[in-house]
Amino acid sequence: MRHLNGFDGARHTVLMVQVENEIGMIPEARDRSEVADRLFAGAVPAALLEYLSAHRPNLAPALRSGWESLGARTAGTWEEVFGRDPATDEIFMAWHFAVYTEAVAAAGQSAYDLPMFVNAALVRPGRAPGEYPSAGPLPQVFDVWRAGAPTIDFLAPDIYFPVSSKRSPPMAA
Repeated sequence: MRHLNGFDGARHTVLMVQVENEIGMIPEARDRSEVADRLFAGAVPAALLEYLSAHRPNLAPALRSGWESLGARTAGTWEEVFGRDPATDEIFMAWHFAVYTEAVAAAGQSAYDLPMFVNAALVRPGRAPGEYPSAGPLPQVFDVWRAGAPTIDFLAPDIYFPVSSKRSPPMAA
């Protein structure tokens, strides 16, 4: 970003920067390394729980209902707060991807203040975490990303399949 600022800072032809491209986990919903397992067994970061509490009425429905089904706890391990479920694995990874991406974006933005974004391949209907690139900035974990990566200006979808029940016409050659 320092180089980009030096090259483009006066002309401003670069409009924004994509910090990550389709970040996510596949074919598992979360990292199962020793370090990840230790973090997963530990407490959910207070910053995430504070964000969820502050934005509770507007959280993504799946995230909110999963969290509220266990009492909307404001402390506890990942499974105590979100349950023993692949969705919890995805929330855990989304948090860690977001926090990492935040560090990269904040460092870059300090060198050249441009809008920053990340994207994700949307989930095909009927797929479970691990059957798609899980934990990226997807609708079900947007709030986790907003909490963990506040420097990111927007979360963008990549749509690789028809979103309606009607088949799309073939593309012209």
